Amino acid sequence: MSNGDVDSLFASHPTWMELDAHALHHNLAQIRKRINPEVKVIASVKANGYGHGIMPVCKILQEAGVDMLTTGSFYDAKALRNANINIPIIMLGGSLPSGMLELIEANLIPTIYNMEAANAANAAADSLHSDKKIPLFVKVDCGMGRLGVSLNNAVAFIERVSKLKNIWIQGLYTHLSFKNESGMEFAEKRLSLFYNLVSELAKLGYEIPITQALASSAITVRWKDQCSAICPGHILFGLPSVNSSLGEIKEFLPVCKNIKTRVIHIADHENGPAIGTGGYHINRSFSRTCVVPFGLNDGNRSSLNGKKPVVLFKGARLAVLGVSLEHLTLEIPDDTEINLGDTITIIGQSGDECIDMSEYSSWFNTSELETMLTLSSRMPIVVINKDEAV
Repeated sequence: MSNGDVDSLFASHPTWMELDAHALHHNLAQIRKRINPEVKVIASVKANGYGHGIMPVCKILQEAGVDMLTTGSFYDAKALRNANINIPIIMLGGSLPSGMLELIEANLIPTIYNMEAANAANAAADSLHSDKKIPLFVKVDCGMGRLGVSLNNAVAFIERVSKLKNIWIQGLYTHLSFKNESGMEFAEKRLSLFYNLVSELAKLGYEIPITQALASSAITVRWKDQCSAICPGHILFGLPSVNSSLGEIKEFLPVCKNIKTRVIHIADHENGPAIGTGGYHINRSFSRTCVVPFGLNDGNRSSLNGKKPVVLFKGARLAVLGVSLEHLTLEIPDDTEINLGDTITIIGQSGDECIDMSEYSSWFNTSELETMLTLSSRMPIVVINKDEAV
């Protein structure tokens, strides 16, 4: 599909997201420039591919040759398998021990961090009567205080798991995200402890093929690494994971290229109600308004603290009058010619004007990632720039 065909789609509910295949390829290439050639890239596609759509994202990533995927959603992972996405998929911890059989049957790699899950995975593998051991990943909590076997118990845990006859530890990982300087200092100290753990296990004879600790924040600030894999998420999609004072991501492109919609109604209020009287007329400055189908149900929100959102039309900014469950109402300047079906840009470029994800998110006092998750699964996704993806 050419980019010019996109605007004619979705007449029944004309609001859509444009996902840039070239940007995703480009970002992956930028990440690979920062690591050694032998280091594996485990692409994080959590939360519906960070809101970008798990299926189109993973099809592009498979074409681009990522080594592995990781997600916390069993339903996303199973859908990928049904769509012939054959890359190894690591399941982030989110399953009860009783769910291990279902994960393994779906050809997914479970994460474990307690013996209940380890024993359940071992029993599930045994029930399948396979002549091959089933791979698992072990997650270590190095200080986030969230999920994983504790650092102090990690060696003993791995020793016990290694004795189980039907499973083997393919990978060992931790997660140490940060946004600001104090968080970075803490993460750096804890990271050294993870490296110490990997070294200790190697001295004890436990050679685990895949080790991973660095993700988007650490990659952004260009930390040196001692592991055999990285797991980028935010920056893979052109989203910042740290404050700009720590590191810029200017070389990374937004994968969500545009959010667009089309005009479904135009009204002229020259004969009333008068400006300032009520409803959307309170803030109206011009006689004409138009409506597009981008309401709360589509992931839109009401702005906060008196901020005034806008949209783009043919390179000009149009003021938002209000948002409802199904609709967004705009006002039309007197010198602007607009017609039913014309395209309105919510996020993206129109002429010389641009509303990027950062500006859009600022109207709602939220992060760019939270914006994407609010929009996630709310509208059709069109993949653009396929021919430019290299």
